[in-house]
Amino acid sequence: MPGLASFLIEDDGSVTDKTIEHYRKRAAGGPAMVIVEAHAVAPEAIVSPHQARIYDDRFTEGISRIARVIKSEGVIPALQIHHGGRQVPFRVIKQKPYAPSPLPCPTIRGDVEPLTHEGIQRIIHAFGDCAERVVDAGFELLEIHGAHGYLINSFLSRFSNIREDEYGGDLTGRSRFALEIIKEVRKRVGDAFPLSFKISAQEFVSGGLTTEESIEILKILVPAGMKFEVAPEVSHNFLCLPVEQLRIAETSDQNHLQKFLAFLATGAPDPWVERPCSANKGLYLRQCGIRAALFAGYNDLSFQQYAHHVWRQHLRRQRDNWAVSSCQFGLNEFEA
Repeated sequence: MPGLASFLIEDDGSVTDKTIEHYRKRAAGGPAMVIVEAHAVAPEAIVSPHQARIYDDRFTEGISRIARVIKSEGVIPALQIHHGGRQVPFRVIKQKPYAPSPLPCPTIRGDVEPLTHEGIQRIIHAFGDCAERVVDAGFELLEIHGAHGYLINSFLSRFSNIREDEYGGDLTGRSRFALEIIKEVRKRVGDAFPLSFKISAQEFVSGGLTTEESIEILKILVPAGMKFEVAPEVSHNFLCLPVEQLRIAETSDQNHLQKFLAFLATGAPDPWVERPCSANKGLYLRQCGIRAALFAGYNDLSFQQYAHHVWRQHLRRQRDNWAVSSCQFGLNEFEA
């Protein structure tokens, strides 16, 4: 199961019994592995007061409870670590958010603080510290969140990185921050511990990452000891630009839409064998007026559960124009 925000974290970053039960139910559903939601690596990294955190030893006991309950259901526990970068609102952290360059997120807006060399090294070290806590807490895979316009992604992309030093410029320079984080994490967790990297392969904005560029980035990152996951959500398209919405009545493929809605309505085992599947393990339905990213590559159950969630949102809204991003919703409503 991919990392999805649960919004079940207290304002002080602590885990509650509701959080534990949430992940027990997810694990009981039958996935081979559950990736626990993005955990902030520094106090200024949180995008919401309810984001999970791992930047201090005081959080270790809470996340270890999550690892134990996932294991109790016979499932592999994994955890994602993350820095929000320029997509962190000032109202949440009471300071300017960090960015590679003096370019604010088009949606969050507000001034940003371009990172100095010292600041970059501090954050790289923080990722390493947090990686050690992931291992100590009993997780068996660590995922580094390098997608969706957050800090690592913002270094990778020319859309947000206009630095003229060794952390900007060409592809090698823009990949340097991610590469140094991976090397630091690998050094801390050892050669055998599984690592994963989440990347937005195609950003669909001027100057943003293309699939071709992302392939070249991965050629730099993978030799440092990294497996990778391609993110089905597109960072700036969802988070930093208005979401394009098309009316169902205007779709050119009514049959495509009806088959999808029929599946969502029944919740039956997936009969849609011809649905488009690509390397990103995601399904985009822009033409249908349902701007949805559905995780389809992990296991059938997680896809069916999330599909039900999307369908319930549709029934509640009762309108033709709407949008859903899979990273915005947990699976709280589903019983194991």
